[in-house]
Amino acid sequence: EEALGIMTTAMISLAAQIPVGDADSTSFYVLDGTHPDAAEAQTWQRTAASVPHGVKLCQPRKAGDELEEIAAELKARRDDPQHPARPIFVFIHNLGRFRELRKEEDSFGFSASLDEDKPAGPAVQFGEIVREGPAVGIHSLVWCDTYNTLSRWIDRQTIHDFELRVAFQMSAADSSNLTDSSAAAGLGVHRAILYNEGLGQSEKFRPYAPPSDEWLAHVRRQLQR
Repeated sequence: EEALGIMTTAMISLAAQIPVGDADSTSFYVLDGTHPDAAEAQTWQRTAASVPHGVKLCQPRKAGDELEEIAAELKARRDDPQHPARPIFVFIHNLGRFRELRKEEDSFGFSASLDEDKPAGPAVQFGEIVREGPAVGIHSLVWCDTYNTLSRWIDRQTIHDFELRVAFQMSAADSSNLTDSSAAAGLGVHRAILYNEGLGQSEKFRPYAPPSDEWLAHVRRQLQR
């Protein structure tokens, strides 16, 4: 619930800082892995409705199609770096539910992306978007339930491509792997750590709750102005 609060309010804070594009532009892609029977199942839909930017919501079974679209945009921007382009933000909530994005390895432990004759699948495209997207204005925000799941979906080098990381309470070993410190092992249930790898700094904070309907209505009115 607190991770969902951080992710949804991140979308709203980003929307407040970027101009609204044309009717066909997409500023936010949301790959929503929330379980359908969860109490917060409609939170992303309500948040998207409060943002007057282009938002595409996607369930796990359609993730490959959205990754292909984003990867095509990434390629177009790399081929023409002088072309002005709006920022795009890719939100992946509950990464473990997106099985297509799990890193592929052959029997020798090498990434399947090394096979040049094989077309890039969603997992390879996901890695390219994380690594190369920020340089051309495509940014990824990802939440995963445990470090163990994260390490099975994303290789260690790609994890380090996320310059900003948030850690909730976890084991000392997982905390050290994610933030270069065991500090997250001592967190309470309503605290988290923001780690900035570029600055080598960590800051403890109290996570946001998911936005209420009343606050989202206020956000909608303000952004539409």
